[in-house]
Amino acid sequence: PSYLSDTEAAAVPLTALTITQALELMGAESGKTLFISGGTGGVGAMAIPIAKAKGLIVITNGDGSNKERVIGVGADRFIDYKTEDYTQTLRQVDYVLDTLGGLETEKQMSILKKGGRLVSLRGMPNGAFAKRMNLPKWKQILFGIVGRKFDKLANKYGVTYDFIFVESNGRQLQEITDLFTELQIKPSIDAVYSFDQINEALYKVANGRSRGKTVISFEEEK
Repeated sequence: PSYLSDTEAAAVPLTALTITQALELMGAESGKTLFISGGTGGVGAMAIPIAKAKGLIVITNGDGSNKERVIGVGADRFIDYKTEDYTQTLRQVDYVLDTLGGLETEKQMSILKKGGRLVSLRGMPNGAFAKRMNLPKWKQILFGIVGRKFDKLANKYGVTYDFIFVESNGRQLQEITDLFTELQIKPSIDAVYSFDQINEALYKVANGRSRGKTVISFEEEK
């Protein structure tokens, strides 16, 4: 979109495509409820306005210091994880976008209504993922074994578990461009590094707490 700088535009495709594909996999319908775990970083900053544009009711959680900013990008409800346990206050949620993984995945399953759908960005691939990606049969079997734990948990709660790995998609990128242009969405950028700082940037992504995307600039310093 013409209103974005090159740096801002570079921060869009990976996350925006991931969110778009996750919502499509969920079969997300307008008027239903979506919980985004840990929605105070770069994923949440983009997922919230995209989900709102599709008519979803959006709930997220995180550090209370981020509440105003998260509400500002469109969240209907913010839960401070230090003062409120979302597993005790949320029920009958239609969809969950799991950005945390680990023990949080089962917790998030517990707040879904029967037949609800959880799509994880941080969990484990399963057989359904391998089949959807048209991987060879032996890989489908392997991922089926690896992801069996999550499938069993999903069965326990009567919900669906899916893992997503973003794919290039020109049609979706055009839809994202149109949506961003209409709503004037700005990606949240935490830091911009030069190419010779790439190791520092990678370390930050792996170990730091970010409030947005980390961007590598290839422009020569003047």
